[in-house]
Amino acid sequence: MRYALKEWSTTIEALGKGQIIAIWRKGGIEDTPNIKTPFTGFNIEQKQFVLFPTGTHQSLDKVKPEWWSLNDEKASPNKDNQIKVKYWAEVEEAIEIQAFEQLLSISSQLINTNEHLFSSWELYPDHKGKVLLLRVYKLNDPILVPYSQKYSGCKSWIELKIDIPKIGSSPTLSFKEYNSKARFIKALIQDPAIPEKLLA
Repeated sequence: MRYALKEWSTTIEALGKGQIIAIWRKGGIEDTPNIKTPFTGFNIEQKQFVLFPTGTHQSLDKVKPEWWSLNDEKASPNKDNQIKVKYWAEVEEAIEIQAFEQLLSISSQLINTNEHLFSSWELYPDHKGKVLLLRVYKLNDPILVPYSQKYSGCKSWIELKIDIPKIGSSPTLSFKEYNSKARFIKALIQDPAIPEKLLA
């Protein structure tokens, strides 16, 4: 695999530990082809991709306190100008969110604070964003990827200069565990009025 999705290092670790399966994406500023083109939001350019850790725009005030411990994972290049890649993912479903109440209904399944969810929702209000349900896999061995300035900036997708092998990787959750979480999330989105305790 050469294509990668840039995501907060904290989010990637939560995905990689099987603690979450969902991420909320609205697109990076540089995802718009040029300044004359209207912002079109987040597009799924690849169904399978490397999870590339980044610290761009990541801060603890955007992450719920229970996830702060995962912030120890460094997203900046090491002394040899390399980034450690540990996981890859496959999009099982992409759910376009039509109302903020739907997004708020799955807050417990996301690492983001409600304040961050709201601020991102209000950014580019004509585009509502997507919740991605991801099947995540751990690489057999972490790969050190030489960092390039082409990987920097506020953009979602990058093409790596090396191939990341999938051989020997293992799913972070069993199909049963994943499907249970996915059904729970979709039920909440479909009817935000349902109390979570009735679906547990």
